[in-house]
Amino acid sequence: MNTLVLGYGNPLRGDDGAGWGVAERLQGVAGITAVPLHQLLPEHADLIHTAVHVIFVDAAVDGEPGAVRVQALAPDRQGLAASHQMSPGLLLAMVAELYGRCPPAHLITITGQNFGYTETLSPPVQESARQVEKMVRSNRFSEETADGS
Repeated sequence: MNTLVLGYGNPLRGDDGAGWGVAERLQGVAGITAVPLHQLLPEHADLIHTAVHVIFVDAAVDGEPGAVRVQALAPDRQGLAASHQMSPGLLLAMVAELYGRCPPAHLITITGQNFGYTETLSPPVQESARQVEKMVRSNRFSEETADGS
């Protein structure tokens, strides 16, 4: 069992690809299974149930560009479940119901600056993505808000 990192977003839409980029950087790191995704899907429950810890990484639109927010997650049946949007809480609730267990989970968001058509992260998001990568590698993070600087 490893720490599972699900980094999701659209890498063709600038900073929306922040989660994807973090997951790509963490691929091949010992003790971490990192998966870049376009979106969360029910099929990901199979990956989650065997993990010791799950970290969801996504872009955010509110806040100062580059701001990093970490929050603990719990299964939540009230989350969205649509073909193009599934909340991490609902996915965790599915895991708990299907497998009888749910690993500890966190959501890390990085506030974006540019969501236009580009494959490049903006400078503040690039720096914050490196910060998030270090947090995950060291497995030392808590619920906090950082300014990304």
